[in-house]
Amino acid sequence: MFDPRQPDYTNTPVAASRPTATYAPAAPAPPVVTVVTPFHNAGEIFDETARSVLGQSLQQFEWVIVNDATTDAGALARLARYRGADPRIRVVDHPVNRGLAAARNTGIAAARAPLVFLLDDDDLIEPTCLEKLYWALQSYPEYAFASAEVIGFGAQQYHWRHGFHRGADFLVENLTTAMAMIRTSVHTAVGGFDEGIRGGLEDWDYWLRGAAAGHWGVTLPEPLMWYRRRERIGDRWSNMDGQAWRERFQRELREKYPQLYAGRFPCVEPPQSPPLAPVRRELPCENRLVPARRRLMMILPWLTLGGADRFNLDLVSQLRQRGWDITIATTLPHENPWLPDFARHTPDIFALWNFLRPIDHPVFLRYLIESRRPQVVMISNSELGYTLLPYLRALCPEPVYVDYAHMEEEYWRSGGHPRYAAGMQDLLERNFVASEHLRQWMVSRGADAERIRVVYINVDPQLWKPDPDRRRGVRREYGLGHDTPLILYACRLAPQKQPRVFARVMRALADRGLDFAAVVAGDGPDRPWLEAELHAAGLDRRVHFVGSKTATQMQTLMPACDILFLPSLWEGIALSIYEAMSCGLAVVGARVGGQAELVTADCGVLLERGPEDEQVAGYADALARLIADPNERRAMGTRARQRVCESFTLDQMGERMAAELEALIATPGLRRAINLPVGYAHECATQAVEAQRTQRGLEEVWGRMAAAEAEAARLRSGVAGLAWTAARKVARRLGLAH
Repeated sequence: MFDPRQPDYTNTPVAASRPTATYAPAAPAPPVVTVVTPFHNAGEIFDETARSVLGQSLQQFEWVIVNDATTDAGALARLARYRGADPRIRVVDHPVNRGLAAARNTGIAAARAPLVFLLDDDDLIEPTCLEKLYWALQSYPEYAFASAEVIGFGAQQYHWRHGFHRGADFLVENLTTAMAMIRTSVHTAVGGFDEGIRGGLEDWDYWLRGAAAGHWGVTLPEPLMWYRRRERIGDRWSNMDGQAWRERFQRELREKYPQLYAGRFPCVEPPQSPPLAPVRRELPCENRLVPARRRLMMILPWLTLGGADRFNLDLVSQLRQRGWDITIATTLPHENPWLPDFARHTPDIFALWNFLRPIDHPVFLRYLIESRRPQVVMISNSELGYTLLPYLRALCPEPVYVDYAHMEEEYWRSGGHPRYAAGMQDLLERNFVASEHLRQWMVSRGADAERIRVVYINVDPQLWKPDPDRRRGVRREYGLGHDTPLILYACRLAPQKQPRVFARVMRALADRGLDFAAVVAGDGPDRPWLEAELHAAGLDRRVHFVGSKTATQMQTLMPACDILFLPSLWEGIALSIYEAMSCGLAVVGARVGGQAELVTADCGVLLERGPEDEQVAGYADALARLIADPNERRAMGTRARQRVCESFTLDQMGERMAAELEALIATPGLRRAINLPVGYAHECATQAVEAQRTQRGLEEVWGRMAAAEAEAARLRSGVAGLAWTAARKVARRLGLAH
C-alpha cells in the first residue's frame, strides 16, 4: 500500500513490487457489490483497472462495464476479451455516446447488488477496498456513501486525505472523486447523476444532490483508491478548465441547491451503541474464498513502533518465505504507522476501527475466519482477542487457536496479556512465549507447562552487524575519537526504562572523571525531563539526543557504539539487546524477565532490580569497569555476537515457529474439543465489547482528570509566582531586597 513516510507513486495496487495475493471465490454466490465502470476508447491501462478489480479480497461482486459507444478498434478488441471471460462480468452497450453521468446511471440501473462502487476505466483500487467500504456501510447504516483517502498518480502526485468528513466544505469545492460505494436505493431516490452535465464535475453535483435529500457519506482514513491524473485535464472536461469555468459551475450549484447554501447541510451522526447492545447474529455476506496456501490470521492491538510489533513483522516475513499467507486484524484505535511495513508482505490487513463500529468487531473477526479459512488463528497482546475466544471458538471451530506473549506486566491487570494467556489456556491449543522465564511465570499461575512453547524473538545478524565504516561516520558526526567509549540508551523514554536512573548514572560516571560519551535514541513522555536534567548536570556535550530512529537508521547508529545500557524495570527480553549483541556491543542491563536467558556473564552484566540508589551504584560500577577496560568490553561484544549467530537468529525463529504451527495443523488430536452454546458465545462477545467500551470511557475520564490536575498545578504555580513577584516589589520598596 501507499506509505506516506516514503511516498512511492509507482507502487500502485498492480505494481510488480506488491506482495502476491490470490483471492478466488470458493463457489458462485449472489453479488453483494456491483462495480460500475464507464468505458469509452480506453487504452491499455484498462487492463490495470481490471486487474485491480479482479484481485479484490471481496470476491462476491459483479462488474458492470458500460461501453459508452467506443469507436477505437483497439479499445473494442480489448473490451471483447472481458466479455464472457468471467461470469461476474457483464458489458452493457450504449448505441450512442451519452457521457459519463449517463453511463453510470445505466450501470447502476443494471446492478443486481444493493451497493454499487463507481470506478472509472483508468483508475485503480487497493485489494481490500471493496471489502472495507462494504463493511463500513453495513456497520454504519446512517451513511449513504463510503469512500476513502485517494492517491493521485500519473501527471500529478499527491495523497488526498479530504472527503465526506469535511461536510459543508463541499459547498466550496469537490473534496473527493467519483470513486465511492453507494446504496442503490439512495441513488434511485435522488434521481441518479444529472446526465445534462457532460463537462466534468458531475460527481460534485451528485454529492450535493444527495445532501439536498438528507444523505451523506463517510471517508475511511486509509489510502484505498488511486486516481490517475492526466496532463491538461481541461482539454477533456470543460468544467475543470480554469477558475472561471469552476466559478460558473459553482453558481449553478447555488441555484440548484439553495437550501444547502442557506446553511441546511445534513449532519449525519451515527448514534452511540447502548450498553450491552447485542452483537449481530448473522453475517451480511460470506465471501468464501479458496484457500490457496496455508494461512495464519493474527489478531493484534495495532501496527506501531515497538519490540512486540517488530516481532510480529518478522514473523509475517518469515512465514511468507515459508509458503504461508497472512491475514491481520488490529483491535485498538490507532494510526498504525507500521501498516505499510506489514503491507509489504500481505495486503490482507484490517484496522477494525477504520471502518467498523466497535459492536461489529466480533462479527467481522468471525467473518474473516469463515471467509479466509485460516488453519491457525494467533492472538498477541490484544485484550479483545482474548475475551472473544469463547465466541470465536464456538462459531468458528475449524482453526487451531494459539497466542504469543512477550512479558508479564505486574503493574497492569495482574500481569497483563500473559495473565489472559494463562486464564484462557483451555481455549487455546498452544501458548507461545518469548522466554522460559515467562513460561514459568504462567505455570505459577495455573497454566499447563506442557502446552507452552518458548520461541525467542531473535534477530537477523546479516542486518545487525559490526560495520567499521558506519562506526567511523557516526563518530565523526558527533566529534568522537575511535576509542572513546560510547554508551547507547535506546528505548522509549518512559518510566519502564528508568530515565531517572540513566541520568543519575551518567552524572556518577562524569563525577568519576571517566572519558565517555552517550547517545539517547528514542522519544517519549520523559524526554523533556531527561534533557533538562542532563543539561542541568552539564552533560550536554557528553550525551547526545537523536530522537526516534527507524530500524535502518539504528543499523547505522548501533555499530558506532560500544555498550548498550538498559536499566529497565521490566522486560520480556528487550529487542534492543538482541540487536546490540548482534552488532557486537557489550550489554549492561536489568536482570528482569528472561534477559538472563540471552545475556550471559561472558557477554554482558545484568543487575537485580532493587532500590534506586543501589541500582545507580551498581550500574555505575559495571559501566566504569567496561569504560576503563577496552579489551574486556571488546571481548564481551565479540562473544555477544557469537551467541546471537549460534542460537538466536531470525531464521531459527522462523523455522521453529513454522514447525510448531505445521505440527498443530497436521495433528488433529491436538485440537481441543470446545462445546459452547451459541447463545452463550454471543453473550460473551457482547460482554467483551461492553468491557472495552467501559474501559475506554474510564480512560477518557482519567485523561480529563489528569489534564485538569496539570492545569490546576500550572495555575497554582502561576499564582505562587505572582505572589513571589509582588513580595519582592514590596521588599525592594522597604529596602529589604535588591
